[in-house]
Amino acid sequence: LVTLMSGCASVMTSDMQTVEVTTSNGKSVTVAIDGNEAQAPGRVQVIRDGREKALRTTEVGCDTETKLEKQVTPIFFGNIIIGGLFGSTTDASTGKMWDYAEKVEINCSK
Repeated sequence: LVTLMSGCASVMTSDMQTVEVTTSNGKSVTVAIDGNEAQAPGRVQVIRDGREKALRTTEVGCDTETKLEKQVTPIFFGNIIIGGLFGSTTDASTGKMWDYAEKVEINCSK
């Protein structure tokens, strides 16, 4: 019963997602997202919760905020067919029905 009521994407996906972050000029900047800081170019961990997200930096000459696009994970569509209302509702409520962009570039002047 527990297996039938849990969402497929909620079970099959991690709470975190790795996103590759680059800068348009190749310089290193410090970025913040989800309360954590990281160096870019590099990889950052984001919480997979379905919320709108943006990378933030205070680096002079760079955009202060870069939106992180999201899309519905393909697993979610299979879950609608197999798991019906219970599974899709679980995925939607946990935010795990969303994948964030795998790569994002922060626009910085040269």
